[in-house]
Amino acid sequence: MGIIHLLSSDTVNRIAAGEVIERPASLVKELIENSLDSGADSITVDIQNGGISFIRVTDNGSGFMKDDIPTAFLRHATSKIREESDLSHIESLGFRGEALASIAGVSKVELITKRKEDFLGSRYLINGGEEIEFSEIGCPDGTTFMVRDLFYNVPARRKFLKSAVTEAGYINECINRFAVQRPDVSFSFMSQGRTLLHTSGNGNRKDAVYAVFGRMIADNLIPVSYEGKTVSITGFLGKSAINRGNRNYEMIYVNGRQIRSGILYNAVEDAYANYLMQHRYPFTVLLFEINPEEVDVNIHPAKMDVRISEQETITAEITSALAEILRKAVLIPDMEPAEEVKAAPVRPPEAFETVRIRQEAAYHAPAFTSSVQEAKVPELRSESVSQGITPVENDTVPVFSRPAEAAVSAPDSTVCAESFSMPVEESDTKHEQASFLDTDFQKMRDEVSFRIVGQVFKTYWIIETNDQMYIIDQHAAHEKINYERFVKAMNEQTPASQTLFPGIVFSLSIREEEILQRYSESLERIGFTIEHFGGRDYRITAVPVCLYRIDARDYFLSVLDSLSESGTSVRPEQVYETLASMSCKAAIKGNQRISEMEAEHLFKELLTLENPFHCPHGRPVIISMSQTEMERKFKRIL
Repeated sequence: MGIIHLLSSDTVNRIAAGEVIERPASLVKELIENSLDSGADSITVDIQNGGISFIRVTDNGSGFMKDDIPTAFLRHATSKIREESDLSHIESLGFRGEALASIAGVSKVELITKRKEDFLGSRYLINGGEEIEFSEIGCPDGTTFMVRDLFYNVPARRKFLKSAVTEAGYINECINRFAVQRPDVSFSFMSQGRTLLHTSGNGNRKDAVYAVFGRMIADNLIPVSYEGKTVSITGFLGKSAINRGNRNYEMIYVNGRQIRSGILYNAVEDAYANYLMQHRYPFTVLLFEINPEEVDVNIHPAKMDVRISEQETITAEITSALAEILRKAVLIPDMEPAEEVKAAPVRPPEAFETVRIRQEAAYHAPAFTSSVQEAKVPELRSESVSQGITPVENDTVPVFSRPAEAAVSAPDSTVCAESFSMPVEESDTKHEQASFLDTDFQKMRDEVSFRIVGQVFKTYWIIETNDQMYIIDQHAAHEKINYERFVKAMNEQTPASQTLFPGIVFSLSIREEEILQRYSESLERIGFTIEHFGGRDYRITAVPVCLYRIDARDYFLSVLDSLSESGTSVRPEQVYETLASMSCKAAIKGNQRISEMEAEHLFKELLTLENPFHCPHGRPVIISMSQTEMERKFKRIL
C-alpha cells in the first residue's frame, strides 16, 4: 500500500488558515476589509485579551443574504470575482474567498447579519469549520462578527502569540492604518471596555491623522496631490522633524489596499534622502493609484504585498514627484503650544570641560577617584605642547595607573533586579589596528609622563610617550566613557538625572505604551522619569544628566523605536544597545574643537576604563604606532 494519501478537508483548512490568519490583527484586517467592501461607513472593533479570547467587528454595511451565509464560509467562495479575467482588474479588497473559511477553521465564530430590505436577520454559529446553528433573529441592519478562542484547536500556533497587550497593539496599528486611509468611514476601537480610538468619518484625512496620531504629527504634514503618467498620489508627507527610527509610521496604499512593499518604501525614502539622517524614516500617508492591470495583488493570501509591472518607471516617478513636493515645502516644524510642551530652560553654550566636570560630580564616580587615590601612584607630569595649561582644580586622578578595582565592571545585572551577563562581541576591526591590543598599551598605563602633540582633522588627538605614538578619536573616547558611566549608574541604581520643568508631554500608541511599561524600570535606572498624564499621554520630567541638551521627546521616542524590536520580554542586550545610543548622542562630536586641557582629561578618564579600546558600537577608540614601526615606514631601519 502506498504511503502518499490525501489530507482531510479539516487538516487542509487548518494549514491554509495559517497563511491568512497569523494573529488576531490578521483576523481584524480581513473582517474590516469585508466591511469596507460591503459599503459600511461605520465600523466598531471590540476586543478582549488582545483579541485572543474575543473579537467583535460590527458594521452598518449591506449585510448577507440568508442563502449566501453557509456558502460564504466555504473555501474559495466569494462574490468579488467570477472568472480568471477578473483577476487583472481587481478593485475590491477581498477576492480570494479564503478569509471566512480560514477564520472559522481556527476559532468559534458567531455571525449576526441583516440586509436593509429584510424583516429579520440571521444568526450563524460555526466552530472549527463545523456548523453549529443557523437561525433567524431580530437585529439592526449590517453585520456583526464575534470570534472567540482564536487558535483553540491549533495549540502550536496559539503558543507563539505574544502578550495580550502586544497583540492589542498590533490590532490598534492595523485599525490606525485603515482610519487614515478611509477618513470617510467612522472607526471605533475598544479594548477591555476602554475606547482607544474614535474617528468622526467626516472625510477629512487630516482630522483622521489628528485622531490617530495627535497634534504634533497633524501640525507637521505636507499635503500631496499628484497626477502623473503612470501613477497618481494623494495623502500626506511628514516634515523631516517627525521622523522615526523604523518604518512603522510609513503608511502606503496601492489602489485602496494597505501594503508593505520594500520597493515602494525605498522609492519614498529616496525622496527624503536630502532631508533625513541615515537610518531615520519619514511619517507618510500615501495613496497610490496605479492601473490595476499593472498591479498583481494575488501574491500571498494575506494580500499585503504587490507586484508591479514597469516597476522601475513607476518608482522613479514616485521618487521624483515626492522629492519635488518636499523641495517646495516649508520644512520648518511648527512650534508646540506653550501649555502643552515646555522645553528645559535654555542655557548658553558650555565648554566641553565644564560639562565633563559637572557630569563627573553628578555621577559621584568612586571607581574613578577614591580607589585610585588609595593606590598612591605618583602624579602625572604632563608635558603639553602649550606650557601655559593649568590642571583643573580638585582633579587628583593619576593618569596612567589604576588598580583593577577601579575599572567599571562589565554589565552584570539586569534592569529587572535579576543578574545576567551581556556577551561582548569581538570587533571586526581589531586586525586593522597597528598594535594597540598588546602589552605596550598596558605599559602605557604605568607611565608617569606623556606629551600631547596636537589635534588633526578636528577629531583625532596624537599622544606621544617614550617610544609609542597613540591616535585617539575624541568622539569614540567620550562615547566609551559615557557608556561606562551609564552602565555603572544602572548597575548600582544611582542614575544622575536632569529635572525638566514643567516636563515634556507626548502621546503613545498602544504598542509604545506596552514597551514603556515593559521597560519602565530599565528607563528609570538609566535616568529617565516618565509620568502618566492621562489617556495615552505621558510626561517626561527628568532625563539622564548628559542628555539635557538633546531634544528629549524625539530621543525618547527613538529609544522606544529601538526597544520595540525586542519582543515580549526585557532583553538585556537591547538595554545596552540603548545605553550605547545614548552615549553616542551625549558625546562630543568629530570636527568639534576642544582644548588641550579638555583632551588631557578625556584621555585620563579613558585610561581608567578596563577596556578603552573600542566604543560601544565596536569602532576603535585608539590606534598606535611604535617608534620602530614608524622608522621602518621611513626606511630608517630595515
